Amino acid sequence: MNEKLNVQAIFDSIDGEENGFHGAGELTAFIRLKGCQLNCKWCDTQYAQESKPENWMTIDEVIEQIHFPKVTITGGEPLLKKEAVEKLCDILAAGSPDLPLGHSVSIETNGTIQPTHFRDTIRYIVDYKLPSSGMMDRMNLLAFSSLRVCDVIKFVISDMEDYNYAKMLISEYPNWQARKVFSPAMEIKQVTPIFDKVYNAVDITWPRQLAEMMIQDKVDAQFSLQIHKILWPGSKEER
Repeated sequence: MNEKLNVQAIFDSIDGEENGFHGAGELTAFIRLKGCQLNCKWCDTQYAQESKPENWMTIDEVIEQIHFPKVTITGGEPLLKKEAVEKLCDILAAGSPDLPLGHSVSIETNGTIQPTHFRDTIRYIVDYKLPSSGMMDRMNLLAFSSLRVCDVIKFVISDMEDYNYAKMLISEYPNWQARKVFSPAMEIKQVTPIFDKVYNAVDITWPRQLAEMMIQDKVDAQFSLQIHKILWPGSKEER
């Protein structure tokens, strides 16, 4: 394969959020690509925003490091290298003697580029950047209206303005078929519960408040916590 991808890391973990298939907690091989054209306040992978230092890998080299039937392609912004990512998805879907049914692939993308490569083995998880992100004016409505019922629109919600805006979008665009997910922005704090040892932990005050508001308002969306942040709060490694 001549196509290459600029790879930040390939690692095994769990899908921390809804992935369009079996949901959060599914064992997954992650392919994190370099480079993103946004600068979102809530980005937790700033180290992958820049495309340099470059680490170009052929599609064959990437596939050699995949050991789970479920794959998540993330970034950075994967669709900046759209043709190569689509080729990778096609090869993963084709299967192998060890995996005749092929891989299931989730593509996490930032709402600026319209997905166009749809097949049963691919799910798109598309972020809609809300006011607190600072990137709301960069959203491409076609990136959301083209999605299927098996895809996911994710709203990262950090305050009441975000919450009300996300509810408005759901009401204003009833033709958006994808499942809607409200994911609370999660703050990491340091605690010293025993023996004066400092631990990182997630502050659940805002997530609890968001869940309670969604229940009260009967919001037509799914509530989703970032499991990886709860398990490995403040981790600087790929988890």
